[in-house]
Amino acid sequence: MTPTPTAQLTAVTRTVTPAKNGNTVALSQTFDAAPEQLWEALTTAERLARWFGTARGDVVPGGRYELPEMETSGRLVEVEPPHRLLLTWEFGKSSSDLELLITSAEEDADGGGSTLTLRHTVPADAHWATFGPGATGCGWDGALFALAQHLEDPGKDLMRRLGSFAGSPEGAEFTRATADAWYEAHVAGGADRKPARKASVRTAAAYLGEEIETE
Repeated sequence: MTPTPTAQLTAVTRTVTPAKNGNTVALSQTFDAAPEQLWEALTTAERLARWFGTARGDVVPGGRYELPEMETSGRLVEVEPPHRLLLTWEFGKSSSDLELLITSAEEDADGGGSTLTLRHTVPADAHWATFGPGATGCGWDGALFALAQHLEDPGKDLMRRLGSFAGSPEGAEFTRATADAWYEAHVAGGADRKPARKASVRTAAAYLGEEIETE
């Protein structure tokens, strides 16, 4: 069954925690797929092209990768198939650390499920002060939603469907809902409510191409 936006929102666990020189934005979701299947969906160019975008590079320690459509590249620091991938996420002049962890879902009665935990550690800079964790988290929320759909039908190219969803009223509602969810995670992580709410509103506006609050 194709995941719905509403079900997807509650399927993800979101946390925000302090890190050295920054903050870690983390998402966790359990899928009905073995760790090896999930690893393949996350690390092979052919699979990524169907739900995430064009990817180039070799998945080996010290290797480089490129996501041309996202103007992002980086270095693979640690590669431990099918359980862990640590890489740098380089966009423009900024660089951050991204870790993907895959574990078997013990609660899965058939033993075939796995949980993906994505941890993106970003600098505590002016961008963070303006947009908070949602700037990073909302994007990864969208990616996990796409991944969930891909795992339901791995052979289907979803890029056109995902593009249509992003520009639809339902897609806008999903973006606002994920921004709200990151507001809650931000506060749970110790942030003050008022600035956290303003950051959440700015994030949703930025993703939706609306006028951004500056005060």
